[in-house]
Amino acid sequence: MMKPGNRLKIIFIITFLLPWIIVSQSKDYSLTVNTHKIISSYDKPMLLGVNAGVFYEESYFMDLDFLSYLRQLNPGIIRIPGGSWSNELYWNGNRVRISEESYISAEDWKRIKEEGGNPIKSGFDMTRYKDGKWDVDYSGYAPGFRIVDNEHHLSDFHGFTDVLFLHKFIHSFGAEAMVTVNVGTGTVEMAVEWVKWVKQREFFARDAFDVKYWELGNELDGHWETGYILPDGSKMNAKEYVRRYKLFTTAMKKADPEIKVGGSAASNMSLPFIEELIKDQDAPIDFISFHAYPSKDKDTCFVTMANHAAEINAAVARIKGWIAKYRPDQKDAIEIALTEWNIKVKEDMTTVDLTNTLWSAVMLGEIAGSGIDIAIQWDLFSTTETGGHGLFNPKDPEMRPRSQYWAVYLWSRYMGNNLVETKLNTPDFVRAYTTTDEKFVSVMIINGSKDKPVKLRLELPGTARKMQAQEISYSSDQFELDAKTLLPVKSKKPSEKMVLLKKKKEITISPYSIKILRYPIAKQ
Repeated sequence: MMKPGNRLKIIFIITFLLPWIIVSQSKDYSLTVNTHKIISSYDKPMLLGVNAGVFYEESYFMDLDFLSYLRQLNPGIIRIPGGSWSNELYWNGNRVRISEESYISAEDWKRIKEEGGNPIKSGFDMTRYKDGKWDVDYSGYAPGFRIVDNEHHLSDFHGFTDVLFLHKFIHSFGAEAMVTVNVGTGTVEMAVEWVKWVKQREFFARDAFDVKYWELGNELDGHWETGYILPDGSKMNAKEYVRRYKLFTTAMKKADPEIKVGGSAASNMSLPFIEELIKDQDAPIDFISFHAYPSKDKDTCFVTMANHAAEINAAVARIKGWIAKYRPDQKDAIEIALTEWNIKVKEDMTTVDLTNTLWSAVMLGEIAGSGIDIAIQWDLFSTTETGGHGLFNPKDPEMRPRSQYWAVYLWSRYMGNNLVETKLNTPDFVRAYTTTDEKFVSVMIINGSKDKPVKLRLELPGTARKMQAQEISYSSDQFELDAKTLLPVKSKKPSEKMVLLKKKKEITISPYSIKILRYPIAKQ
């Protein structure tokens, strides 16, 4: 048994000496910024894109709170029609889709079955199904529909909206659109007609949509995609993908030579099909696309997940290496597009709690420094019982942003369009990124420890001896999640205050938080 005197000694050490020990050890921690060494420059709104899908209700897109929040992110590009649905969708249903409803209600489904009918076929002209394909009349437009296999059998759900609505939504934001065409089960004609259709003024109130970016297929290297299993029973491979890519893009470029085409929308950072695509000199390529959900399903450790985020740099380097090797004349012309990204595939608690604020702030920093030209977060509204990739939970009557939204917000509102050199001497749970623009230097520091504050010394060459700086903070003071409902208890904007910034300043970063110091560039 421990003697009372020893207990008092231990209490004294824990209460008085331990904090002093932690602080004294932290005095060696430092962050040094070199604003003269630019790592990369980028079009920031094009790194803050989002994905939208026809499977979401129109009411979500029309919610006034949602619209206000999304405008604050200033997304430069929005991708449609929605991930895997791209390989299953007839974008136009004219003269095939004869019902105005996007889906059949449970009551109608039951009634049609009781009458001996097939509810899946309800609302469709079945005489337009010929030789395993649907005969769409492209002289007009009707909402599209979804199929489930290579024989183009109809799905029982075709979405709550259509591509016309999504094009109008994107147009209202003044953002670029990226369309992912159906290479899995679609036809060249289907893609070409979409390219032609978006330029026709007759369908729209004022202007044509003039879509610039056209992506060929979605994750066709994955067994989960419709079109991965080919009509002969074999599996999609690089050779077959590149063959289809060339057929589609050649015809699409003929319909509109000004569009930009790209692929392969690889499902992960091992980049399947991409080297073969770049190597084929007959394939027109304006951008290369891939997806990244870097963390493993079981990952919960911030350091592990932040390290996985940094793997984006090696993936981009491989792509650039292939371009330099096989297409040296295009090495400065071919863009790199990360057309889906999130923390992990599994939609668990880490996708919706404060972890995804911190992790996404890191991921955007790695994206900014990697040389990626376009980055598009997945997605706006996806929600499961255990989490969700969506920036918003449509089940929330107040449509409050989820945690990941605030990382994008921090980069959109406070960070610049040049990433500059930042050197850290800290524990590995601390990450930092520094940016500049025409007026400001912004230093973002992320503390991924849940229980340890970090005190570090800032070395900021080129600043005045003393100046006013804006200090922006994000932590559990701003965001808290109800673990049962997975709805935010609070979801607030970052805190802001003015502080006196010295050339050499010590700063403390609270546990599991982000702090940004934003100060004017010193006049020469």
